[in-house]
Amino acid sequence: MRKIILFAIVFGLITSFTSCEEDFEPGGTAVEDLSGRWNVLYNHSVYGEDAFGYGKTEILTYNTADNSSSEFWLSDEGNFWDYRVRIPVDLQNLTFGTEDTVVNAVTGYEIKILVRNGKILENAATPPSGLPVDSIYFELWFEDLEGSTGFANDTLFVSGYRYTGWEEDN
Repeated sequence: MRKIILFAIVFGLITSFTSCEEDFEPGGTAVEDLSGRWNVLYNHSVYGEDAFGYGKTEILTYNTADNSSSEFWLSDEGNFWDYRVRIPVDLQNLTFGTEDTVVNAVTGYEIKILVRNGKILENAATPPSGLPVDSIYFELWFEDLEGSTGFANDTLFVSGYRYTGWEEDN
């Protein structure tokens, strides 16, 4: 009986060590090149740069739960206007945007939002750290933006760069 127990323990140890030898490569998401954490400014055609006085804020672009290659999530996580929308993307051209409005997915704030002319440019920005990083640009309209700016059909111009992790870039 002891031999059987000893054999079972040795066999268990051997199989547990051999199962750890394989390397697992998880891969990326379908929209990996467009995904990221971004430092952006919200500018206005009349009121100028950083029209609302928020300074640099953070937005996120990330894959959908079904890992679609034709759309991603765009969200500011409540840092500016509190929006989260699924936006069509073109992976080949690193562009994104909508022709029609989409509904904000933030519970309790289901306004219409329009995202146009979105583009990510590889290594096109130089933040304060001096290291080249990807830049992002898009035009943004909110259903309730007119109440804040006084202009009907008003648009914000959002631009910035990929988060670097360097303190001077935040």
